[in-house]
Amino acid sequence: MRARMHRSWRHAVRCKWACAPYVLGSGPNDPKRPNTPFQFNGRAARDAAPLGERYPLVIVSHGYPGSRLQMSYLTENLASKGYVVVAIDHPESTRADKAGFPSTLLNRRLDDLFVLNTVAAWARPGSGSFLSGVADTDIVALIGYSMGGYGALNTVGAGISAAAVAYVPGGKLAVNQQGNPAYEAARDPRIKAVVAFAPWGGEQKVWDPAGLAGIRTPTLFITGDQDDVAGYQDGVLKLFQQAVNADRYLLTYVGGRHNAAPNPPSPAHWSNPDDFQSYSEPVWDSRRINNINQHYVTAFLGIHLKAAPLQAYLDDNWKGFPKRAMLGLAWQHLKPQ
Repeated sequence: MRARMHRSWRHAVRCKWACAPYVLGSGPNDPKRPNTPFQFNGRAARDAAPLGERYPLVIVSHGYPGSRLQMSYLTENLASKGYVVVAIDHPESTRADKAGFPSTLLNRRLDDLFVLNTVAAWARPGSGSFLSGVADTDIVALIGYSMGGYGALNTVGAGISAAAVAYVPGGKLAVNQQGNPAYEAARDPRIKAVVAFAPWGGEQKVWDPAGLAGIRTPTLFITGDQDDVAGYQDGVLKLFQQAVNADRYLLTYVGGRHNAAPNPPSPAHWSNPDDFQSYSEPVWDSRRINNINQHYVTAFLGIHLKAAPLQAYLDDNWKGFPKRAMLGLAWQHLKPQ
């Protein structure tokens, strides 16, 4: 199994999450920022029993490098609201086993689909899995941050450009290219929604307009307008504008940079400025960002995965925000052409 997973459901968490080991650093071979283990505290009950219902599936994909625990504030919150949440450790893309960037470019879409198919097998009646009869894998959302956002968009139809194929030696990236019949045939109708936090690739010209027009899945983009990794004007904003066949939203943190998705920095990050800056936002309070993300992701997924009557929370009237609490936020909505 290429992708390592961590699974949760309502009021429950399996595998390593609550108080799970994690590592800081930039990768296993960087003496300036070596991997240093620390405990990452969760809020969920380990090994709690599911409630006997079926829940939509949410697959969560971290950045490069990152971890399945990178957005636990969001995954635990969604699990408590009636979703089976599966967070991936992408091999060769975590802080513990970071490898070259071509591996991440090539494998994110393949990992996402592998995880979806694996969980679907577990969810079948009689599978013997704790997810049998619990996960509804015909109603699925992808949530991705940075390279996870790149992978999520690539998974739902944003085929990369011919020029971007050269980013991986040997032409291997053609498997994810717009216009490749095998790629086009792999579009999965089970995926009903995407949340793309600061998705990488727009500023780097990974996609052209034809590739972005391949997205037909409702998509919520979230980033800062000072994003210095994925870019904003030529990055995330361009992706939002050129995904012309999707019903899409863009939440922008004015003055925010790239770290619109992760947990807040823990005390373990304080000793190394680079580790701290991998999680912190210089202008925004990270916990406030986390809470706003929970608000909008809850509404967006509730609409598209549960047909919940939550559209008012996405109609640009700042429903749910106290007076003056929306300062610093910008919201846009574009419908398919």
